[in-house]
Amino acid sequence: MSEILLFLVLGLGVGAVYAALTLGVVLTYQGTGMINFAAAAMAAVPMYVYEELRHGRLTLPVPWLPSFDVGETPTWSAVAIAVAVAGLLGALTELAVSRPLRKAPPLAKVVAAVGILLTLQAVVGLKYGTVPLLRSVTLPQGVVELSGVNVAKDRLWLVGITLVLSVALAVWFKRSRMGLAIQASAENERAAGFARLSPNVTGLVTWTVSSMFTALILVLAGPATGTLSPSTMPLLVVPALAGALVARLSSLTVSLAGALTLGVVQSELQYLSQTKDWWPDWAKQGLTNVVPFVVIVVALFVLGRAIPTRGDDVRSSLPAVLIPRNRPRTVALWSAVGLAGLALTSGTYRFGVITSLAVSLIALSLVLLTGMLGQISLAQAAFAGVAGIVLSKLGDSVPFPLSLFIAATLAAVAGVFVGIPALRIRGAQLAVVTLAAALTLQDFVIANPKLVSATANLIPDPEIFGWDLSVRGGQSIARLPFGVLVLVIVVVAFVCVGNLMRAGTGRTMLAIRSNERAAAAIGINVPRVKLAAFAASSFLAGLGGGLIGYSRGQLSAESFGVFIGLSFLAVAYLQGITSVSGALLAGISASLGVVYVFMDRNLHLGSYYMLITGVSLILTVLFNPIGIAGKTRSDYEKARARFAPRRSPAKPAVRAVESGSGPAPVTTRRQIGDVTLSTRGITVRYGGVEAVSNIDIEVRAGEIVGLIGPNGAGKTSFVDALTGFARSSGQVELAGDRLDRRPAHDRARRGLVRTWQAGELFDDLTVADNVRVANETGNEALGMLRDIVRPSTPPAAAVERALALMSLTDVEERKPSELPLGRQKAVGMARALAIEPRVLLLDEPAAGLDSAESLAFGDQLRRIAGTGVGCLLIDHDMHLVMSVCDRVYVIEFGKQIAAGTPAAVRNDPRVLESYLGSQSFETAGVAADARAGREEVGS
Repeated sequence: MSEILLFLVLGLGVGAVYAALTLGVVLTYQGTGMINFAAAAMAAVPMYVYEELRHGRLTLPVPWLPSFDVGETPTWSAVAIAVAVAGLLGALTELAVSRPLRKAPPLAKVVAAVGILLTLQAVVGLKYGTVPLLRSVTLPQGVVELSGVNVAKDRLWLVGITLVLSVALAVWFKRSRMGLAIQASAENERAAGFARLSPNVTGLVTWTVSSMFTALILVLAGPATGTLSPSTMPLLVVPALAGALVARLSSLTVSLAGALTLGVVQSELQYLSQTKDWWPDWAKQGLTNVVPFVVIVVALFVLGRAIPTRGDDVRSSLPAVLIPRNRPRTVALWSAVGLAGLALTSGTYRFGVITSLAVSLIALSLVLLTGMLGQISLAQAAFAGVAGIVLSKLGDSVPFPLSLFIAATLAAVAGVFVGIPALRIRGAQLAVVTLAAALTLQDFVIANPKLVSATANLIPDPEIFGWDLSVRGGQSIARLPFGVLVLVIVVVAFVCVGNLMRAGTGRTMLAIRSNERAAAAIGINVPRVKLAAFAASSFLAGLGGGLIGYSRGQLSAESFGVFIGLSFLAVAYLQGITSVSGALLAGISASLGVVYVFMDRNLHLGSYYMLITGVSLILTVLFNPIGIAGKTRSDYEKARARFAPRRSPAKPAVRAVESGSGPAPVTTRRQIGDVTLSTRGITVRYGGVEAVSNIDIEVRAGEIVGLIGPNGAGKTSFVDALTGFARSSGQVELAGDRLDRRPAHDRARRGLVRTWQAGELFDDLTVADNVRVANETGNEALGMLRDIVRPSTPPAAAVERALALMSLTDVEERKPSELPLGRQKAVGMARALAIEPRVLLLDEPAAGLDSAESLAFGDQLRRIAGTGVGCLLIDHDMHLVMSVCDRVYVIEFGKQIAAGTPAAVRNDPRVLESYLGSQSFETAGVAADARAGREEVGS
């Protein structure tokens, strides 16, 4: 029991360190919306400044600035100076990085934080050295006896000071005017701006205060932080992020409790692992890093949908994706360049070329997962390390290349496991999961001496049909046959990924990247695509890791560490994370690659390479988010368009006739068939509010049914319930098939399809691809394998019909954002029609259209219904509803108040009362009567 108490106190000391970092992360997020992955790296700077002052030197974190001899410095003066340095560093970070990125997408913010981390780690290593430094004890020393156990006084002081300062910070955050301003800005930045609460001021205050608060506690913590090292200190952010996510990135008091608890749990597990015989030996190494990973995964998976996001309504897209053409001549040309690079070099330079090729595969995995799908991963190096471990364990028992394939496949399995939380989370939170996974794999698996031995786990040289493909032979450290082997694997991988990006798989990924909800609404199985992408990207990383393993001859934990993985993300983003050419450039510019070898051998800048990379990454995020490859391709396309001869576009009508898919003639009479869609007792509750109450409707084939009601009546909630986007009770039947227990994408595939009031188009795709992707849903895994070998397939007839029916053939190569609102609405309709629905649910399709556009839409809707599709129309345009609908349902406060023909509904007293007057219905009635007259003449 005494030992348990001792480890409890030790755990509270470690928990105090976590608490300082956790509260700093939460406060920064509340003030700026940025998860500060560099929090621990930023705290390391004032800690080094303090330790230098204790030795009579003032050493600021500027590599070329000399130290100043200041003599003996009083302890608390040294603390004050260190905390001031932390405040200045926080303010500079906000002004230079965080403020310009306030409205940037999550990927940009994550990459910027990674850039800060890498830059500070490099600066600390250059200025203060990489040898671990023992911390000075600042707080009162000695021991106190508690229940027969001697406990160090400084740990008790640390816990007490942390509690007092944390409570004071929480009170300031909850009660002060500035704290309330920060909370208001976090809830809704625009509303806070209307209240004259400047986000610039709140951002500056939160970065400065959080940096000073964290630095003060960590400087006082002394030995509780462990040894001070640029390779270990920045990774303390992982358990801090665990505590922050448990608190949903909002509550400082919950953050404090979670961090202290995490420290205690880690300490007690450490006690059990070191003292109990029943604890397995292989589970002792890296155990403390497993706990934060488990906590993060559970917290995000259980609370993933509830983790608050900032109320900023500005939408920022990711960098544009550059789709490769994969022309045979281009592939052959670049293959020849690679072969020449191998043949014309030798020794260290050829080894640099080989390393560049292998790393380009890991960068390519990031292009596929992050660039194409928008899923942020910081664990690609760890997946590469998994493949290296497998190769070392297989040894000579499995021949090459089967051994490499097995290793990459098991890396893919690891990627799927880590990617499971992506089914519930995305953005920066997913980056947190993958960072924790990378640290866990590094310490618990790759660097575990019980699993991986530095001397025993050799990787056998590749050999095929008796041909020696080893990397070394005689005096050569980089043989040409091995280089050719690597080149062949890289070329094949790049061609396969290029095919995926050009094919339906690429369109599906871009649809998910643009809008996950709209992707599910057209039948895309978003979870399955995400897991398939994690598997494919991890397989690529595994191939790269295997080739790196072959080049080294044995597994090296240093080759697949967390910081190596962060550097891979850095160079991939720097060169262009949305293009395959960017992946190739990333390999060339990676550490130990061609550029590194040149700079190290000729300019002697190898020791500064990580600093250069970190600074370049930050500048790229700020000024050139599409990277070097993207900027080059963009400039080339602009120049080509400027000098290319202009061609007159074909007339839409001519193109439609030539394709044989022109719009069907307008018909005033439709054949209305049997009931296709029926609902019974649909009810939707949000907390204690009943938004929809027991709604029953029927829609027949070829029938246009209206659903109207005042704002807030529950119309959209009803459609959300029918299509699987809102939890509900009741029954939904489509042609006799029960759908109410099926996910959203399955309902769409079975024929219940919706459009969106806000359009919800895929901005990363052209108009044609927006429509085409809706017709390509199905077995995503088999589709990925098919697209690797057959990427170019003609659009389905349903796609051509939908584009022609909505008169979009003249703009099919343009992006939706380039079109006026009316045509954007038409794109949404065409996308829904491409699925060949049984019933089409239209959520305010005429919103924002003028009278002429609304009239044209009514004609198009009649043509759609004339094909046998049942339509449920929700709109506030009473002229449209009353002129095109065969029947109308009316709801108010979630309850149905009327149903019948348009004529009967517009004269219903309850409906007139619901709309606070009858003028709009009387006017709409004239339109309906005119329509009836036209139909009578037509008959």
